[in-house]
Amino acid sequence: MSVRKLLSLLFVFALVVAACSSADSTGTTESVDTTQPTPATTESEPAATTTEAAESAQADVILGLQLEPPTLDLTSSPAAAIPQVLLYNVYEGLVKLETDGSISPLLAESWDISDDGLEWTFHLRSGVTFHNGEAFTADDVVFSINNVLTKDPEHPFATTLASVASVEAVDDVTVKVTLSQFSANFLFFMTQGQGVILEESAVANIENSPVGTGPFAFESWTPGDSIVIVKNADYWGDGALVETVTYRYINDPNALNNAMLAGDIDIIVGVSAPELLEEFEGDDRFRVLTGRTNGEVTMALNGYTAPLDNLLVRQAITHAINSQDVVDLAYFGYGEMIGTGASPLDPYYVDLNDVYPYDQQKARDLLAEAGYTDDRPLKMLLPPVSYARRGGEIVAAQLAEVGITVEIENVEWGVWLEDVFANGAYDISIVAHVEPRDIGQYGNAEYYWAYDNPDVAALLAEADATPDDAARYALLGQVQEQITADAVNVWLFLLPALSVTKAGITGYDPNQPGLGLDLTSLALNE
Repeated sequence: MSVRKLLSLLFVFALVVAACSSADSTGTTESVDTTQPTPATTESEPAATTTEAAESAQADVILGLQLEPPTLDLTSSPAAAIPQVLLYNVYEGLVKLETDGSISPLLAESWDISDDGLEWTFHLRSGVTFHNGEAFTADDVVFSINNVLTKDPEHPFATTLASVASVEAVDDVTVKVTLSQFSANFLFFMTQGQGVILEESAVANIENSPVGTGPFAFESWTPGDSIVIVKNADYWGDGALVETVTYRYINDPNALNNAMLAGDIDIIVGVSAPELLEEFEGDDRFRVLTGRTNGEVTMALNGYTAPLDNLLVRQAITHAINSQDVVDLAYFGYGEMIGTGASPLDPYYVDLNDVYPYDQQKARDLLAEAGYTDDRPLKMLLPPVSYARRGGEIVAAQLAEVGITVEIENVEWGVWLEDVFANGAYDISIVAHVEPRDIGQYGNAEYYWAYDNPDVAALLAEADATPDDAARYALLGQVQEQITADAVNVWLFLLPALSVTKAGITGYDPNQPGLGLDLTSLALNE
């Protein structure tokens, strides 16, 4: 896989929202994710939805972020910074992932599913136009889905719609999608970047000038500085409450805070250094919001290299690490414990926190049983995000206490993507995996953490082909139990969504179950 295709992969959540390149399991249309846990309590205000509220709102809102998109082509790069700007704002799909995890209609008013789950007939909204004035029809849906299906095999979305056998326009407002086999993933993937509807004539300029049907239209991009989107006056639904949203990119978290304190921005999206929140707490000009994400902060163990190819060594490492200390010392107490490769936002999540209690003596005993000798330091490559570098120092110290020497190498993202993600030239690394439903990567033997268990791959495939929610969730529970027993990774904690807003902001939900940051209801009343 080329570095260009890997550039700014979705693992950068502490800088923005990050994500992995695959996911797994959704519910059927009749019961999609209604069993989701209640999101963590936040201080967010309800959306300002009345005309009076809209008239009193500030016309322009400025968001401060750290990581800028490498391109605006949502269909060619997995960089999370792209859907953070475009998904649900500029681009829309047939369906939408809500912040509570449910799936709702968007460009499709409704859909029918055949008894065997193989034929999906979507009934489209009429009267919808793209930002360039072209009418939205079933042909656009056919083009957009086929655009994903014909991508290069190395494309990050190449396999996500692999179950789609064909897509056809029945008439201008009806599309039929036929699957080769039932896929519980299908509808969920249609809520993400691979499900956005494109206007074919605009695709030639998609990298720099995206055209969609959303409540905002793309206005401008000044690389290294900002992206501007403006209210779509001809939007088919309830329109945006502000005229302009500016995404301003400030790489230094201290400079980002200073811009907020100076009144130059209205919202900090994704606070990467929690200790800086103290400047805003207790100041009635601001609100500090804590939301939930799917961001499993994962310490990857390269299972294809010695000594980490030894299960006993991996289990010893897991017992040797006190994850609560990592949260408290590296992330100032923000974050909740998880014991497996799933998030509490996933309806199939199994709490396995007690499988590997912190026990240094147990770790030493397992290392002795494995015949481990500390004759080669384990190479830990860490990307430039605070939770990884701070967490890495804590983990290295804890492993030293049980006789494992770790050699830390701090690298930039480009090096991390090349050495760790692409080439597997590492022993240990730490990064947040935040794409929802990414448990499917444990069935991918080529994935960077080097895990090959055919039984797990078979369980994942069976889960995707199982229509019944309860039965599917049970299979995914077995997957979690197996990957935990195999100590594939050390799941340190669930990364929270930390934001700061001006006190007058309404309609901003800090919970981030997906990659889109819907700003339709955003308003600033001052």
